[in-house]
Amino acid sequence: MAAKPRIPAAPPRRLARLALALTLGVAWGSGTAPASAGTIGVSMVPPVAFFQFLRDGIQERAKAHPGQSVRFAHAETGDGAKQVEQIKAFIRDRVDALIVLPVEAAATKEITRLAQEADIPLVYVNNGPREDWFAGRVALALPNDLVAGRLQMTMLAQMMNGQGRIAIIRGPASHSASALRTQGVKEVLAGFPGITVVAEDAADWDRTRAAALVAKWLAGGQKIDAIAANNDEMALGAADALEAAKILPDQIVVGGVDGTREGLEAMHRRRIHVTVFQDANLEGGRAVDDAVKLIRREPVQQYDWIPFDLVTDRTLPRYLKTLACGPCAPEPPRADGPPVAR
Repeated sequence: MAAKPRIPAAPPRRLARLALALTLGVAWGSGTAPASAGTIGVSMVPPVAFFQFLRDGIQERAKAHPGQSVRFAHAETGDGAKQVEQIKAFIRDRVDALIVLPVEAAATKEITRLAQEADIPLVYVNNGPREDWFAGRVALALPNDLVAGRLQMTMLAQMMNGQGRIAIIRGPASHSASALRTQGVKEVLAGFPGITVVAEDAADWDRTRAAALVAKWLAGGQKIDAIAANNDEMALGAADALEAAKILPDQIVVGGVDGTREGLEAMHRRRIHVTVFQDANLEGGRAVDDAVKLIRREPVQQYDWIPFDLVTDRTLPRYLKTLACGPCAPEPPRADGPPVAR
């Protein structure tokens, strides 16, 4: 009877590697990712108005990932050099990922390069460079600001009955949302030849600057039927200036973007007339989720788009209820139908 052929025993190292491969194979096959623990470095503008909600969204979502913590650093709009130094410090401290809201467009190329060279995951949030593809572990959790401008202007045009004079208040040139929202406004205006842009200037997301800008227009005798502001803070500044000039609330219609608590309250009281909701919590949460996936080397959608939603008279009560807008609740409901500028 022929002897059975002997199968040579695998060397101990091969057995160890085989056991490791089988263990990993079971983990991958089950779809269970290894637990994440570490630190995400976040560099962004100071947490004011919308950006406070964005910061809160990042912080809250990090709590859903056991062992994951976040460290914040802030730089003023336009101070790209400071933000780059913050990124370098995070890399020296060996953070596990970076979440960056760029404060200056010119700095993003250097920020991306630093992250790629250090092989640290990078997620741009709210704002970021627009390229077809990024090498390495890079993602962007962004709203489509072009859509926000289109939604805002479409509603304002209806309120104006397609006729009149409009002024545009832009955000800072360093933020892509400013250019894209303004572009969206002007794309819609191209279909309304009866509406003329009579004034346009920047107020850098700031309520006080926007109020001063509108006050200057009014003092100069500029006739305005509507104001399209790139964010709610500037829309509120415009409303402040109109109120100070004793202009009736519906005489000049005002539009904002972001759907902040104060913006929604002002819309309820007809101080502003339309806004476009941007979900800061969702945006910050998506940035954290994408960062954690990239830490684990899991695939993510490179452009993780955050939806906008037009707030109308019909949908406003839902937003007020969601945000638990205390002092607004007892007031009588608003009448249906948009106001008409006179």
